Amino acid sequence: MCRRLGIPLSRISAKDPDKDPVLRRPYPPGQHGATARMGNSDFARRLREKQKLKLYYGLLEKQCRRVFLEARRSPGNTGTVLLQLLESRLDALVLRAGLATSIRQARQFVRHGYFQVNGAATDIPSFRVKPGSEIRYHAAHLKLVIVRESFERMKGRVVPPYLQVLGEGEGMRYLRLPEREEIPVDVNEPFIVEFYAQRS
Repeated sequence: MCRRLGIPLSRISAKDPDKDPVLRRPYPPGQHGATARMGNSDFARRLREKQKLKLYYGLLEKQCRRVFLEARRSPGNTGTVLLQLLESRLDALVLRAGLATSIRQARQFVRHGYFQVNGAATDIPSFRVKPGSEIRYHAAHLKLVIVRESFERMKGRVVPPYLQVLGEGEGMRYLRLPEREEIPVDVNEPFIVEFYAQRS
């Protein structure tokens, strides 16, 4: 999927850039990938941006559409609000804070009950975290080898300014809603808004 959409795997996980297949072979997969012509119609460009968004956050189509409809009902720029809602998901915040190496691992940690939000246990990856909330590992899971290894691998990553990592990876604090330029997602959100607006 990364090669098909042109998103380096190292942008969405802890993959070593020197071994990133997308950077080594920057063309779609398959026998004719190097000579294939990508669709350049308006529909193809909008569809591609929507698929990129789903890949960044690990969403199903139903989840993506639901968040778009919520963003359209909210005040403000629909595309920016859409990304802010997705960034407020618990699994996305775990990844951004460097507590997991990929969105899939972040979702697995949440599903297995590793985290508490403001002292309350939650195992719902799509849980909407409010600004000012604290997210901490449950004491029983903090010293697991996979947890410590994940944090060590992500230590060099830049943490966005709307997050604060607590201690040595014990958790994080969600300070505020992110600005668009702070969200590390390379998509053209107006195209996504147009894609769904034409089909609703």
